[in-house]
Amino acid sequence: MRTRTLTCALAALALAATLCACAAAPQPAAENAQRAAVQATPATAQESPAAAAVAASPDPATQDVKSSPRPADVRAALERTYKGAVAFDEHAPNVAVVGDFNGDGSEDLMVEARPAPGRINELNDELSNWIVSDPRTVRPPDPRDFDPHQGVQKLAPRTSRPRIEPTDALLIVVHGYKEQGWHNPEALQTFLLKNVAGTELRAEARAGAQAAARKGTPRLVGDVLHERLEGEQGFLYWTGATYGWFH
Repeated sequence: MRTRTLTCALAALALAATLCACAAAPQPAAENAQRAAVQATPATAQESPAAAAVAASPDPATQDVKSSPRPADVRAALERTYKGAVAFDEHAPNVAVVGDFNGDGSEDLMVEARPAPGRINELNDELSNWIVSDPRTVRPPDPRDFDPHQGVQKLAPRTSRPRIEPTDALLIVVHGYKEQGWHNPEALQTFLLKNVAGTELRAEARAGAQAAARKGTPRLVGDVLHERLEGEQGFLYWTGATYGWFH
């Protein structure tokens, strides 16, 4: 009788030890479930505050374009083509802005300037390397004729080449070339714009300008230059062949 009782007690102790060991051992199923829960956690919940702030930043395509080029770089760009025939006020605020104004993917420069003393004949030379234009006389291209697959659009023929006067305030556009943009020594295509040198110059990316456009706004190809001109707010835009003024 004692032997049977002792045997039963030993069996009970062995069973209890087995149950304790099973309870203490890690459960593979539970571990797998925990790993799956961690992997399923959204990435944003694991990001640092700095990374979350970057993710929440607005789309750069809708923001104002950088608008403070260095005066020394502007001077070099003008000297490259105009060879001293124009000058600009390096100390005046907001006289030069940058953006991809003709929509070719290369950064351009727009800068207010004036004819250099004694150089007016050079600016009006028919064989000069720049294109003289008055954006206020340019008619926007007909939307029905606009070809999105063409970089250059057809416009109504110009009546005559505007003449630059010694007292004119000018706006010069230097089109960029390749990755270096308007800094590139080969960036030699420029427009000499008459009657559109205003105040409060501010460049805006094409996407943002087109999104905020009201009825009647021309179809935009590149970034635009906002400014105040004779008391009116408007912007300069690339028509596909030259620059026009819209207000």
